[in-house]
Amino acid sequence: MIRLAQMMRKTGIGGKKGSRGFTLLEILVSLIIGTVIVGGVMGLISMSMQYRFRLKDKRQIQPILETAAQAIFDDPKRIGDGAITFGDRKGSPVVIVRSVPVQLSENRAGNKGDLYRVMLDYRGSHLEFSVVVPPS
Repeated sequence: MIRLAQMMRKTGIGGKKGSRGFTLLEILVSLIIGTVIVGGVMGLISMSMQYRFRLKDKRQIQPILETAAQAIFDDPKRIGDGAITFGDRKGSPVVIVRSVPVQLSENRAGNKGDLYRVMLDYRGSHLEFSVVVPPS
């Protein structure tokens, strides 16, 4: 009987002496570390989802801005319209057009027209370029 009690103590069964387990401090430290790791992973997942949404949005917006730029290159006098609309249907994209004349020390464009810096804006995305507007 004495040998059984000694064996139980050595293996950690039943007695407090030599018992194995985790202290409260070890459990708290492991919980904090686990929480930090899980929080970091969730942050990465959130950033990845936001990045994917922004890319999807850019893929939809960029062709509209490029189409508006092509419309201005085809008819440079459209920079004075203030906006370019694609179609008459409700919900058609409306691209805001802002233009600023570029002041040159000498007329480098020659008699071909005036140089303008054009800024297109659609849903918070921008496209800038320069264009020469021929004289009227």
